[in-house]
Amino acid sequence: MLKINIRNVNLQFSYGQVKFMKKRKLEAEFEYDFSLCGIISTLKEYKLAWMINSQFDLQLDKAKDIEIEFLKSPNLIISNYVYETEHCCFRLLKNKSVDLFGDSLAFLIPELNHFDYLLILQGFEDSFTNEELKKKMASFSGIQYLQFFQIENLKSKENLIF
Repeated sequence: MLKINIRNVNLQFSYGQVKFMKKRKLEAEFEYDFSLCGIISTLKEYKLAWMINSQFDLQLDKAKDIEIEFLKSPNLIISNYVYETEHCCFRLLKNKSVDLFGDSLAFLIPELNHFDYLLILQGFEDSFTNEELKKKMASFSGIQYLQFFQIENLKSKENLIF
């Protein structure tokens, strides 16, 4: 859910005399109603998607890469596999940006740069718990580590809104 607030802000300029100027500032708050899991794995993304599909009876399909543009940092192109129904969404994202031009390394969530993949789970609470998912996926060969995160504690959580 997205909440938008507009508030007045007084800016103070001083050059000889003090003047006040009113400006409006847009503040947006997003409610993160999904779970986030980080995965460290040596598997290729298509192999990981196939293993998830077979274990959880899903149909993760390769979707168009997500392109995120920033003003002061490199743009990101994130590989994306999605399974979506009317009530739920399961998304497998590569944390590291697709490197088209040999530029510097960029991550979707920079503070989680040691994780290769991110899973975004929304609406699966009736099918399985986070612990059940973690237990099943930990048994996959090629997965070294899985961890669920509190999204509110992430500095760059806004990168997950697309």
